[in-house]
Parts: sequence; C-alpha cells; structure tokens
Amino acid sequence: MKKRSLTAVILVILGVILGVIIFDFLGNRPDRRGANPYALEVDEFLEVDEELIGYRETRNYALGGFTANAICHHKGSLVLVGDSLLLVLGTDGTREDYFNIPAGSTCVLADDDAYYVGYQAGVMKFDRAGKLLGSWPGLGERAVVTSLARKDDRVFVADAGNRRIVIFSTGGEMLGEFEGKAVTEVGHGFIIPSPNFEVAVNSYGELWVVNPGKHAIENYSDDGRMRGFWQSSSMKVEGFSGCCNPAELAVMEDGSFVTSEKGVVRIKIYDQSGKMLTVVAPPALFKEEGKAPEVCVDAEKRVYALDFDRNMVRIFEPRQDG
Repeated sequence: MKKRSLTAVILVILGVILGVIIFDFLGNRPDRRGANPYALEVDEFLEVDEELIGYRETRNYALGGFTANAICHHKGSLVLVGDSLLLVLGTDGTREDYFNIPAGSTCVLADDDAYYVGYQAGVMKFDRAGKLLGSWPGLGERAVVTSLARKDDRVFVADAGNRRIVIFSTGGEMLGEFEGKAVTEVGHGFIIPSPNFEVAVNSYGELWVVNPGKHAIENYSDDGRMRGFWQSSSMKVEGFSGCCNPAELAVMEDGSFVTSEKGVVRIKIYDQSGKMLTVVAPPALFKEEGKAPEVCVDAEKRVYALDFDRNMVRIFEPRQDG
C-alpha cells in the first residue's frame, strides 16, 4: 500500500513539473510573449523635424556591377575604389577614367599627382595613369587601414586594428605613430570597437581624428599631441549613439564636419566646436540598421554619399527654400 501511495505521489509531482514546462514553453512562443519592458525604443529617434533638415537629395546614380568600397572627391571628380578597380567619375556620374588595382581596397585619397589606396595591412600609391609608384606595408598582422588624409608631405593612415594613426611621408617612409593618448587627464586613447576609424585634414591644415568609442572628434598636432576635442553622446539627433559613431567623416572648406552614422543611419553637419548645424539626410532615407554611408564634399557644400546598402552615389545639396 505504501509503495502505491509513493508511486502516486511521484506521478503527481512529475505531472506538475511537466505541466509547468509545457505552460512555460507555450507562454514564451514569440506570438504569445508580452512586451519587453526593457526593450530600447528607437522609433522616436528615427523621426527628424523637417526644420532641422537643411539639405535635399538632388541626384543619385547606381553603380551597377561595380561594388564600391570607398569614395573621395578631388577637384570636381569622384574617385571610387572597389572590386579590382579605381574608377573616376564626374559628379554627374559620367565615367572619366579607370584602371585596375589589386582587390581588397578599403579607402582612397586623391591629390593632384597621385591616388593613395588603403588596404587592410598597408597603402599603395599610384600615379594618375594607374602606374604603381610604391607599396607601404609593415603595419603588422592586426592592421586594419580604414582612412587616409594628407597634409603637405605627410600622409596620415588610420589603423583601426592597432588603434593608432600612422604617419608616412608621401614617398612611403614611416615617420611615426600615435594612439590618441595625452599627458593630461583628458587623454583616453582611441576606443575602436569596430573598423570605423576616420582621419581628416581640413583647409586650415588641422588634423582631426574620430574617436568612435567616445563619440568624439579630436584635434591633434602633426606629431600626435592632443590639442582639443568635442564629444556628443546622445540618442537625440544632436548627438551620436551606439558603439562607434560617427562612423564616417568629411570636412568642408569652412572647417565644419560632415558626419555619417551607422545603426540609426543619418548624415549631419557640425561646426568646429561640436554644435549641430543641420541634418543632411535623416534615417528615413536609408535602410534601417544599415551601414553608414561614406561621405565626401566639394567647395559648393554638396555632400556626396556612397550608400553601401544600395550600391549607389547619392548627392545632397543645400536647400534653397529656407
């Protein structure tokens, strides 16, 4: 009798446990779950007040079978690299020139005499006819070259893999490097959670570097001493959010910054002190959770965006209606 009672109790306990498991399983089906009280609501940040948008898209053109990895602007032409090609386009999309380059390009810089093409572990320099003038390796196995900028006879190379800026002469001699650390309490080094790391030189000869993990844009001397920075961390349109923004950077002739963000994709313009001046393109114009478009600018303040998700160049111009 005792055995039967014990068996019955065990069966009842097993039945209760089984019932709890089934109830929990059914209750956690995606179509039956309640709202997550801790979910981050971003919808409100996707909307941008129309009065804040000072640009409009005036033209765009698809790149067809050519998949671009990077873009820059130089004296009325757009230079793109991707696949195994360097392509020069007029700003209206007409092809002006092209030549073959090794595959794997990550960024590009153009000047009057040459093209500098970044690769994961180095830089290649070509003349305007496509002849290889030099290859600058030696950055190490961890190197991830993401951006290039030139000032006089120096080329600054952003190496996201090693979290540093490497300085070369235009002839390819390595002159030095710096990691964004300062001797004062504001020095914190470059924080780079993903391969989004930008360097730029403006028309005043100032060297600026994005510190994406800090949502900061920092000013350095030519030899890597921090001179100042501004920072803006916020989900609101005036700031930067996510792990590493701004993801792309360009500078206008007046010294203002054009920034591009990933996650909540948008393009904006800031003055040198970090005040947002205008929105160029709101999130509604891009793929949700898409890649940050690479941006470059011309003297007329047009913004050229390489939209990686759509494989097209998109042109934004200042609005004339306000």
